[in-house]
Amino acid sequence: MRQNEIGPRGYCRVAYVLLAAWAMGQPEQANAQAASNSSTNDGPDARLDSIFATPNLQTPSPYDNPLATAPGADRQIPSPRFTFNLLAPLYFNSNPAARSSGGSSTLEGSPALLLGWATPVFDLPLRFAASVGAETDRFVDPQGADFDKLRFGLRLQYVNPNNDQAYSPFLAYVPRLDFSPTFAREFATRQDLNLGINKIFNFNGNLERVGFAGNTSAETVWSFGISATAQRRFRTPAPESTALIVAPSFSYVISEQWNFSFALFLTQRWFDQTFGISQQNFTAEPIATLEYVLPSQWFGGGETAGWLGRPALDFQIAYEKNWSNVSGAAFSAWYIGPVLKLGWRF
Repeated sequence: MRQNEIGPRGYCRVAYVLLAAWAMGQPEQANAQAASNSSTNDGPDARLDSIFATPNLQTPSPYDNPLATAPGADRQIPSPRFTFNLLAPLYFNSNPAARSSGGSSTLEGSPALLLGWATPVFDLPLRFAASVGAETDRFVDPQGADFDKLRFGLRLQYVNPNNDQAYSPFLAYVPRLDFSPTFAREFATRQDLNLGINKIFNFNGNLERVGFAGNTSAETVWSFGISATAQRRFRTPAPESTALIVAPSFSYVISEQWNFSFALFLTQRWFDQTFGISQQNFTAEPIATLEYVLPSQWFGGGETAGWLGRPALDFQIAYEKNWSNVSGAAFSAWYIGPVLKLGWRF
């Protein structure tokens, strides 16, 4: 080969240089888009987790919920258990494209399936949980926001078998794959490594503290809890990020059929530097959920209701607000609508 010939490797280097030069010509836009996607995609997870966290002891729910007030979140289980859940939300979404201005509202359907498994770890005060879930987000006016995702989870948590109100630290690994519709092409992968701690305070109907025991659900009417998590997110495409997530929550058992819960997800996220930009986002998402558990007699009795997944209807209102030091990455949105919840335990 003569010296003035480039060769295959040379062409690759030239292409890389040209691509880098183009990206550096508009670094803020490229970095803001990737980082904003990473932030906005946390909102649906928070809303689904809030649905599973309602104080509903009839419809089974997973054991890896990030909210301290979720049923059984900090309680040991006597034996291995499988759970299977179906959620069918229908939201009014005021800003599906997460635009800083000029976004238009639409209806959103985000059905989700989740299979979970949890088990005590020998005779140790530890519980291990694993899950796999699939979700598809569809919009009447998509604005490029339609996408599908597969989410997995592994969680090891300390649980005091004699006190379900004790401090409960945990370590979790949560990878997720994002696809264009319908699971056609993977366009993003993220892996979250979480280290956190839960704390819950349970009260009876007179707002008197419930005594310590391995399972205080029967006496609990009001629950107040907080979860704090340090997270490292590995993401392809970049940027990767580090976050601190604090999530206070409370729940109220109104009656056997009715309950109410509220959670506030507060997330400070620091993105790795990309194209010379170090983006920082702060996101606040308050979520209120009113739930009605359909009476089992509507289905002919408890056994039939169990086969049907102990159906519950939820009405959820959520507001998501994201602040950023990068222009174009800030946004706000409302999410309002009903959710059908079904659950089975094996």
